[in-house]
Amino acid sequence: MSGFVRGFTLVELITVMMILGILSLGTVKFIGDSSQGFASTISRSELATDARFVVERLARDVRDALPNSVRVSGGCLEFVPVVGASSYTTLPVTSAAISFLSVPVDPLPLPAGARAAVFPDLNVYALGSPATVSPTVALSAPDAGNEVTVTMAAAHRFGSESPSNRYFLVTDPVSYCVDNARVWRYSGYGFVAAQPGPGGLPAAMPGRALVTQNVTTLAPFTLADATLSRNAVVGIDLEFTRGGDAVRIEHMVQIRNVP
Repeated sequence: MSGFVRGFTLVELITVMMILGILSLGTVKFIGDSSQGFASTISRSELATDARFVVERLARDVRDALPNSVRVSGGCLEFVPVVGASSYTTLPVTSAAISFLSVPVDPLPLPAGARAAVFPDLNVYALGSPATVSPTVALSAPDAGNEVTVTMAAAHRFGSESPSNRYFLVTDPVSYCVDNARVWRYSGYGFVAAQPGPGGLPAAMPGRALVTQNVTTLAPFTLADATLSRNAVVGIDLEFTRGGDAVRIEHMVQIRNVP
């Protein structure tokens, strides 16, 4: 008795092929979506890393700003950096003098172009005499009485004394500007009475340095001025975009209003 072997029909073969095709398409889409999700996660992680770096650098710089020196205009933030502070024992207030005495101060030696600032008010960018900020200074070594002579490049008179006899050692102003989706840091342009924008700041290195790019925030900086009961607060709001991914970081920096 001969056996009968039954094969697959054409309909069955086509059905199996259709099912395998559907499964293959689903598998490919799953793998594609997973790869795209992984790539998007990496991109967002890189954006977040860039954002944290920029915000931390900005916050570190702004924390060392001279009180009442921070100002904001458009996409630019400007301030006068503090490199040291101490207490004076004599100060030219009633008449101009070439020097004054203070207790020892660190750091020594000072950065080139450092100046002294006493009781900073809202006019710290207006140089002259009397004024809050002095001409450039040089510091002597402590004498036998442990006092340091602060010698100014020209005779100067400060506008008023500090309630705590404090003075600051500062350098020239620094600006951060968001311009054409990039954050730039500007330095070495000196004191300007009206806050300059990107068009009035250095156009090349070393006065201009690129901090980061892919920034789309229209109003990146805000300022709440100091009052008698509150320190000044700088708001930083930066949004970074790349492709279809975006990361936004908001940060607040407090500037102590030390007289």
